[in-house]
Order: sequence, then C-alpha cells, then structure tokens
Amino acid sequence: MSRSSPVTVPVRSIRRFVFLGALLLPAGLPAQGGTLTGQVVAEDGVPIAQARVRIGERTPLVLSATDGRFTVSAVRAGDQLLRVQLLGYVAFVQSVTVIAGQTLDVHITLVAAPIPLKALEVKGQPPLRPVLEAFEHRRARGNGHFLNQAEIARMQPRVFTDVLRRIPGVMLQASSGSFGSNDMVRMTRTIGVNGPRSCPVLFYVNGSPLQISGDMSVDQFVAPEDVVAIEVYSGSSQIPPEFQSSLLNSRCGVIVIWTKVGEDNESPPPAPPAPPPAPAPDV
Repeated sequence: MSRSSPVTVPVRSIRRFVFLGALLLPAGLPAQGGTLTGQVVAEDGVPIAQARVRIGERTPLVLSATDGRFTVSAVRAGDQLLRVQLLGYVAFVQSVTVIAGQTLDVHITLVAAPIPLKALEVKGQPPLRPVLEAFEHRRARGNGHFLNQAEIARMQPRVFTDVLRRIPGVMLQASSGSFGSNDMVRMTRTIGVNGPRSCPVLFYVNGSPLQISGDMSVDQFVAPEDVVAIEVYSGSSQIPPEFQSSLLNSRCGVIVIWTKVGEDNESPPPAPPAPPPAPAPDV
C-alpha cells in the first residue's frame, strides 16, 4: 500500500487564485451599512406625524408615521448628520454615529416655533337699518337722486339746504318769513315763465310726512349732521308708491329724509359727578 505524498502549492499560485476570486465578485456590491430608527415627539410628548427625516446626503427622505416612528435602512456607516424638519417647529439637526450591521434608535423632540404674521387690519360696517336697506333697493332702480351719509359728509354742508342745492332738479327760492329769510325748496319743473308756482315740495322724515308752512324752511327742522340718507324725486312719475300722497300734494316732488334714530354711534351724555362724602360727625 502506497502512501500519498503531500501536495505542495506554490505561494504564487495561491495569490493568483485570490486575485481571480476578487475579480469574480460583483463590481457594484455596496458596503454593509446600519439602520436608524426613532420617534419624533413634541415638547409635551405627543407623537408628531409627517416630520421629514433625512440622514446624510445620499439616504432617501422618510416621513414619520402617525405614532411618530420612522425607520431608515441601509445608512452608510460612520458619522452622519441627522435632520428632522416640520413646518411650525424648529429644525432638529444633530450628528449621529452609525455602526455597520447595527440599529441605532434615537428620540427626537421638536420645539414649536411661532410663525410671524403680518398685522391684519379688519374694517367692517354695521348692518343697515331696514329702512336703509329699502333705500338701497330704491337707489338700485335708478329713479330719482340719492345721497348716503358719506356723500353728504363730503359736501361739508352748513345747513340742510346746502345739500339740496347740489341736487339736479332742485331750486331754492329766497323768501322772507316770520323767522327771517328762508330758502324755499322747489323743483325746476314747477318753475314757469311767470315764476314759481305755488306748488311746494312734500317732505318725508323717517317715513312720515312733514308738512312745512309757507313761511318756514326745512333747515329749521333738519340738521345736515343728523341725516344718513336723502331721496329726491322731482316728478310724480319717479315717486315710489309708498311716498305717493294725493291728499298732501306730492305731484310737485318728494324729498325723503332719513335721520339717525337712537344709533349706537351716538354717545350717551356723561354721568354727573358723584357728590362729595359727608363729613364724619364729631364724637
């Protein structure tokens, strides 16, 4: 029986085999990395969802779940920069060390960051009184001439007839009466070649007729600063049914005046001062 002889392989051949084996390995085989897990919470410990988690520059972005948990796989080993961001919170940035083949678990607390907003100026207007809503409806029809409180204020009238003299179709006739010189209101269509006819304008104040005698002026009844709206109808064809009055002779024209009636913008009179305390009796 023969004995087997030991086989001697030259060292050079071993090196050649190792080299050939290295060539047979896949060229793109990545190095082994680690795993990063964690949870994102607020300062009060409530989990934060949809937080943007990124580690390093090449690792894909992940979002935290409803319980705040997240997992990032195949993280390159070594020191990496961890970033966690969410609108309304201060960005979390911290360096972490990832070990190949191991899982690193982190706990991240995001601090709320107030978002500065520009100051907003809100302007509003009080709701219209029902009578002024009806005024706006009649104004929309286009029959007659209409002025609201802002338009009257821009005129800066001294007396009420200063407003009327600026309305087309209205004429003021000087007249002397028991209270001195007055401006009588007429419509131009009642002025003929022989002068004004005895056909005075009918006034309504807050929906009620105001009968003014011939020697008095409307200025003695109405102050311009109290008026919030005016409607002027120069002929019977323009006058709405609610202001038609055959008994009060509205055919020569109607002027409807709406005034302030207990509005909130009228300040109450100041309270009288309290009386001084009575002196203490002598003991």
